[in-house]
Amino acid sequence: MASVIADHPPQELAAELSGLLRVDWRTVWPGIPDGEAERAEWCAAFGWEPLWLQSGLWVRTPQGGRLHLASAPGPGRPVTRASYTVWKATAAEESEGEAVLAVALDRYAAHLARMTAALGAPDWTGAWDSPGFPEPPAPGRWGDAEERLESRAPYRLAQWRYAHPLAPVIVLDLDHRAGGYLAGGTISLAFHGPAAPNPDSGPGWLL
Repeated sequence: MASVIADHPPQELAAELSGLLRVDWRTVWPGIPDGEAERAEWCAAFGWEPLWLQSGLWVRTPQGGRLHLASAPGPGRPVTRASYTVWKATAAEESEGEAVLAVALDRYAAHLARMTAALGAPDWTGAWDSPGFPEPPAPGRWGDAEERLESRAPYRLAQWRYAHPLAPVIVLDLDHRAGGYLAGGTISLAFHGPAAPNPDSGPGWLL
């Protein structure tokens, strides 16, 4: 039987998005403080509650969501991405895959509509096999074109880019796996950081 692991309605996504848009990301990209007390103070400046360290830091947002700040292990490593799982379901059997995908596509359309209302039309949106599929915000994020087409991942994607060099690339994507123990679907909202953040190069950004 398919299992739903996360199912946040569009209004919850809108609340999380609104909170993330108010963050001054130039103070996030340089990295997460190493000490526990310093980390808690750093998180408090954004209204976040630190949860646990795992390939970066997991935090609780003011809206109650869990946000993953991805970074390589070690102090002072840049944060490369902040991601929020909007919807996730697993399929226990391969025969359930199509049913899970149908629900995932329905949820994705609803969340994309809510994000478009907040941000305007994305500068790119489409499916895994659409022409002009954008380059990933970070090297290796989606694999090369051949790998991406073979895996059909991301299955759907919408992307918003902004002119400021420290502004995040905002992505809503649907990842669908047809078979194996990872079968199922995940819809994620991610704010991708610059490859080499430099917080002293100018003011932060606010939309």
